[in-house]
Amino acid sequence: MFSLDRTKNDTSTLLDLLRALAAQMVCVGHTWNLTFTFFGGATQTLIPDIGVLLFFVLSGFVIAFTLHERTKADDYSLLNYAVERFARIYSAYAPALILIAVLDYSAWALGVERFRLDSAASFLKNLVMLQGYPGRWGGDTFGSAGQLSTLAIEFHIYFFVGGLFFFCKGRDQIAGLVLAIATATVPLFHFAERPDASHGLFVLWLLGFGGYFVAINMRIDRLVTVACAILSIPLFWKWRGSHVRGDEYALAAQPYFALFFVSLAIAAQGQNWLRRFQSIVGFFAGYSYSLFLIHFTIVKIVVWHLTSPLWVRFVLAILISNFVAWLFAMVTEARHKQLARWILRRMASFRTVTARP
Repeated sequence: MFSLDRTKNDTSTLLDLLRALAAQMVCVGHTWNLTFTFFGGATQTLIPDIGVLLFFVLSGFVIAFTLHERTKADDYSLLNYAVERFARIYSAYAPALILIAVLDYSAWALGVERFRLDSAASFLKNLVMLQGYPGRWGGDTFGSAGQLSTLAIEFHIYFFVGGLFFFCKGRDQIAGLVLAIATATVPLFHFAERPDASHGLFVLWLLGFGGYFVAINMRIDRLVTVACAILSIPLFWKWRGSHVRGDEYALAAQPYFALFFVSLAIAAQGQNWLRRFQSIVGFFAGYSYSLFLIHFTIVKIVVWHLTSPLWVRFVLAILISNFVAWLFAMVTEARHKQLARWILRRMASFRTVTARP
């Protein structure tokens, strides 16, 4: 039986490792492009795009686990799910937007070239996840944080799929349907191939989501885990051969990427050697979201402001981004569960007060 119990197998630790790896791929790849490609004429790396692919398929898989496991409890409602998702995202996202605004202003005031001040309207649109939203309500990403476009896609997916899940489960059906309708625009816009969309990222997310339900309905034994470990290798090479360079989000190659990911997750069911590295993996995974949020601005300031050799700027930008993200996560991302509990308590208190005669 498929299990994400850390004491039984390596799958949970593997998922943490992949989350940390995806964040580092985005950070290191962006740093390379802003340093050696921009100033040195080197070939642009597409590693950040692959990191985003990993984020999306991993997110779908984990959200499927969350919904499947937590709704086994009769008192777990759509409100619980929505508050948890809101707290997980905004505990770091709202402070990150403020930090980005402060850093952008500081860089502009110091005369760092290519830094421009963005508008309050752009800040507000990003604050409510309207960056990249189709139509006149949408806007560009705020300031120097160009990587935040994919976060808005994922945010709307969380609530669209969550609403539909509760509707189909027959729990909080009206609220679930209303939530799904209200958040459907962005996921459906990014569902299919189109020139102005991120080519099927929602499809990749759904493949990760569905992959979890395939995994939990499999009979997991030694033969299956070994077969999946072997199968992951040709699946990875099939993905490499199918994807189009420069268009990493293209729909055609994403099933292979998702199958590769799910095969790894199942293969790890038969392993226990990663457990000895849980602490170090947990450390890097613990600030991976914060690193994704704030690295781009920090990298731009370091690379564009310093006049030292390119390799020095490259290394410093990565190290500083990681250090600042770790500090930032300690007071934001790491406290998302406390924030969720506080919001739920406040809502419960409000309902109690308003229910009094």
